[in-house]
Amino acid sequence: MGSGYEDFIRTLKIDEGGVKDLDSYLEVYDRVELIQSGPLAVRESIVIALHRAYRTGGMAALGPGGEGGDPEPLFRIGRIELRMNPMKRTGAVFLKGKHAGLYDVDRVIRSACAAVEDVELGFKGRLQAGLIFCFGRDMEFEANMILAEKTRLWAEQSGKIVGVDLAGPESVNTLADPVKLQEMKQVFDTVGEGVGRTVHVGETPHIDLDTFIKTIEALNPHRVAHPIVAFKAWWNKKDDRGLKLLKERNLTCELCVKSNLLTRAVADLAEYGRIITTLDEFGIPYTFSTDAPSLQGTSLAGELLLLLNSNAANEEQILRALKVAHERSFLPLPGPGFLPNVPANKSGPSPKGKK
Repeated sequence: MGSGYEDFIRTLKIDEGGVKDLDSYLEVYDRVELIQSGPLAVRESIVIALHRAYRTGGMAALGPGGEGGDPEPLFRIGRIELRMNPMKRTGAVFLKGKHAGLYDVDRVIRSACAAVEDVELGFKGRLQAGLIFCFGRDMEFEANMILAEKTRLWAEQSGKIVGVDLAGPESVNTLADPVKLQEMKQVFDTVGEGVGRTVHVGETPHIDLDTFIKTIEALNPHRVAHPIVAFKAWWNKKDDRGLKLLKERNLTCELCVKSNLLTRAVADLAEYGRIITTLDEFGIPYTFSTDAPSLQGTSLAGELLLLLNSNAANEEQILRALKVAHERSFLPLPGPGFLPNVPANKSGPSPKGKK
């Protein structure tokens, strides 16, 4: 992990100097997941993440360590979905999906759900949170199936698991192999229809448009994260099949501005603007989220301002995306006791966050 504290901290930073593609970007998560393994560590990481999102998510400026640096946030995040892979928090992350971990996955999941419940209780109606469990492209089928069965069980018991996702390095498993795709379909189907579905697919050149389309058709998600292949197929080849599929299925496109730039999935902010324009042209709803803001030293407000200040998005597009985030969230609609999270003398919607 390094020869000293400063070296250790550098290994956990996600910045342009240490990232060249999605695979190198995800290597940092391997370290974090190993450090945050076990019920106690998972609980602490979730408590910190939720408090941090509420406190700093609406801040335009952060301190050098990612701490709050703006005394007057533009907004408060009031609804948040946190993503994690419980199998990779069992201490077996280095085994890449083999389920012989140091900690029992049921205890990890129970601890995660209890942490969300405790934080919501403490915020007394000002913060609503839920968990999205990620299946791994880099995990064996058997490990993903175990996670699917545990997810179904705990979603019924807790109510704090609101969705499932497919994530991980696309280079490891593109799902172009029909057998692999059917295995992943079985994983998703095992969870059932009780929670929302989203997938990361088409973020890198490893996945072509045909595989993108087949993955969407097989896994039947409600949202899709970073479908870059669909945009490039349209721009470069005038092939609109991917974008039409998103439109016809009324799928929401999830965008994470800084991480998309860091992984080189999007070349620059000008290309980001082109993505947003294309989504509007096809009538596809989209949201803006953050990905590991503590590791990137970013905030949702900072990333939205980055889009605005670079003319990649205008105010109307930002506000519409926040409205979509509220409406398309996997969280249940808040009840009458839910309190607005806009600072005094300010107005505007309360966006969702993503870890």
